Amino acid sequence: MNLKTPKVGISEIAVSIPKWFISVEKIAEKSQLPLEYVNGGLGLIQARIPYNTSLEQLIIKALKKINHKDVDRFFIATESDYDISKAEIGIKTIKNLNITVVPFQLKFACLSGVQALLLACEYAIAHDKPAVVIAADRSVYEDKKAEVTQGSGVVAMRIEQNPKLLTLDFKNVGQYSKDINDFRVPISTAPFPQVNGPLTKPAFIRCIIKAVNDYKTKNQECSSIVKTADHIVMHTPFPKMIVWASAALWHYEKYKSGLELLKECLTNPQSFIKFKEILDRTRKALDFQTFFKQKVKSGLRYNPYIGNCYTVSVFISLISTLEQAKANQNICIIGYGGGSGSLALMGKSVNSNFQSDLIHQIKNGNELTSQQYQKWRTDTVKKIRNQL
Repeated sequence: MNLKTPKVGISEIAVSIPKWFISVEKIAEKSQLPLEYVNGGLGLIQARIPYNTSLEQLIIKALKKINHKDVDRFFIATESDYDISKAEIGIKTIKNLNITVVPFQLKFACLSGVQALLLACEYAIAHDKPAVVIAADRSVYEDKKAEVTQGSGVVAMRIEQNPKLLTLDFKNVGQYSKDINDFRVPISTAPFPQVNGPLTKPAFIRCIIKAVNDYKTKNQECSSIVKTADHIVMHTPFPKMIVWASAALWHYEKYKSGLELLKECLTNPQSFIKFKEILDRTRKALDFQTFFKQKVKSGLRYNPYIGNCYTVSVFISLISTLEQAKANQNICIIGYGGGSGSLALMGKSVNSNFQSDLIHQIKNGNELTSQQYQKWRTDTVKKIRNQL
């Protein structure tokens, strides 16, 4: 009797982003922010805006690109659904597909897309049936510095045994959570999040390092993610955050230091200034620069042209990485969600010929005027608050 667990993972992955975008320089100008802050400081160029479209419409566009007709289990990850009880986005998606299955909708800030991926793997193994994971979000901010990071998009994935793109080790997942109010969206301010800016960076970095440490504890053959992984993909709120997080992870694995200072930052965010000095020195190290170029940078090709689409952002980076990965390479996926929690898992690329249509969507976008963008913001806020 062969009790070996079959391989499971992603066979198809498709993305749909809004056709409309606004240059972050226009947002910066409106908000009186220096251009070097948004371009160099954050690493952003455009923000995709769901102007004259909806997440449900983007979901259907993404689903049309993958095989889903034989699927009756849909896992939906989003933090853009503001009904406290009804799974609004999930139910509308199922309705648009003209089927009556129950959608499994998850919520854990930006982390729920990775949670959905793990649940889909477990379902595919337990039932020997395919599942679909949908991550769908749009972000909108009131804070002027955060507004430039806005974005929107949808990713749909077919999860099954003997996958064609990426196998996933869903059993030995690194995880870490801590009750932190770095990011939340209370009803009183929806759709605008309450973001504790000084707390977000240390919370993000410490959480992912702790999750990676848990992964290494559960996988004794992996003493270093930096060395074991051929590619590292992270949730990407903005590209510069991944530069900092990569430097912190590289520094920790090399010197086994930094976590105590990060812990101090959670109660005294001003301490991050000290930690930032460590990151700045690390970023100048030639060994780190080589690591970043070879193992992280491949995942940051598209994010600057889309913005932060919450649950979707980590998969935008994964798509970019899969397009450049060779067969049988280890791809570490690290998710993060404010509030907070992180999951770290390892995948292995199946082939080296994957190509998405994302570059085509980006090149064929239409730019919004400042007036159109402002109308979208006003209408979006009004619509959501009327639904609360």
